[in-house]
Amino acid sequence: MNPILHVKDLSKSFGGLVALQSVDLKAETAQIVGLIGPNGAGKTTLFNCLTGLTPPTQGQIEFRGNPIVPQFSEGRIRLLKASTLLFFILGWVWVPLFYSLFLPRTFFKVELVLLGIFILGMRCLMVRAFVEFKIWAWSLMFVFLLSDLITGLWAMSHWGTSIALVGAGFPFGYVALPWAIVAVPFSLFFMGLLLSRRVRLLYGFRVSPDALCRMGMGRTFQNIRLFFNLSVLDNVKIGFHGQLKSGFWQTLIRGRSQRQEEESAERAALEALRFVDLQHRTFDLASSLAYGEQRWLEIARALVARPHLLLLDEPAAGMNPQESARLMDLIFKIRKMGTTVLIIEHDMKVMMNLADNIFVLDYGEMIAQGSPDEIRDNPRVIEAYLGGGPSTC
Repeated sequence: MNPILHVKDLSKSFGGLVALQSVDLKAETAQIVGLIGPNGAGKTTLFNCLTGLTPPTQGQIEFRGNPIVPQFSEGRIRLLKASTLLFFILGWVWVPLFYSLFLPRTFFKVELVLLGIFILGMRCLMVRAFVEFKIWAWSLMFVFLLSDLITGLWAMSHWGTSIALVGAGFPFGYVALPWAIVAVPFSLFFMGLLLSRRVRLLYGFRVSPDALCRMGMGRTFQNIRLFFNLSVLDNVKIGFHGQLKSGFWQTLIRGRSQRQEEESAERAALEALRFVDLQHRTFDLASSLAYGEQRWLEIARALVARPHLLLLDEPAAGMNPQESARLMDLIFKIRKMGTTVLIIEHDMKVMMNLADNIFVLDYGEMIAQGSPDEIRDNPRVIEAYLGGGPSTC
């Protein structure tokens, strides 16, 4: 069975600082997976990469079989570079065609010549940025391809015109028609290639956090992030946003479908509050909750989005033993629903009694993985926690 989450060779650098290095991780459906490590090991950075808040430097992440970061295919890169080279060659032919059409008919000949040189220079600059996978070059490429397409269609319909090619003694159509026969289908092909999902990923069009939420990934944060001036109920209803279909106008006129969605959001929010045992605080402000209750509220907000994978970033931080025990019971209940849980936690008692499988990070590297018993006796894990720097054994 394919894992619900598969991370392969994931790395993240912030300038010269390597926060994650060649991290591999898997999580199966309805499994509780622990992620532990000393402070600064890169655990929250990994969570941010998984949820789309921080783009990884390299590596692959698959969620429910769907890639959510760029997968660099050498064959696709070679095709892009070959297409870019042909675009560059067509651009050099486009300039004399442009001059032939407009130079004899204008009084601003110097200005038109300079404009042609400027356009050619822009094409050259864009080609260089395009092969370096700059997102602005991807966007600008459509403008030039559209201009080539329009020029090519015009040339195919006016190939018999008496216009002479500038600087030559033969008709314009002798060059324009062969150029158009190549440029028109190539422009359509290249635009389709640019719009393909894998190519867009190469240029930085990654899956956004809200799209990941709609795909079934939810999370809580190490530092509590609530809308403290809203009620408990409204905070949870916000988590239902990804399930809503009503647009701006439907919301503005409050049509029947929008009212039904609002009722569905409220029912789901109340159910989530009952699940975490916060129904008695439904209409209280979030700011009036105790610290532990705010943690439950964050989990309820994540659960109302009906996630297949729930990421919990140190949910037991600041909790007393009774609250930690209640948290473990809640996570077991979440697993019974069929939801996979990936949890960061420093409380080893909680982690060892909770997780089915544990991964250990140290200085951005995955130094161990296995069952709680295997991790407890692992010498590299012991060294990472007791000191001495990253293990070399």
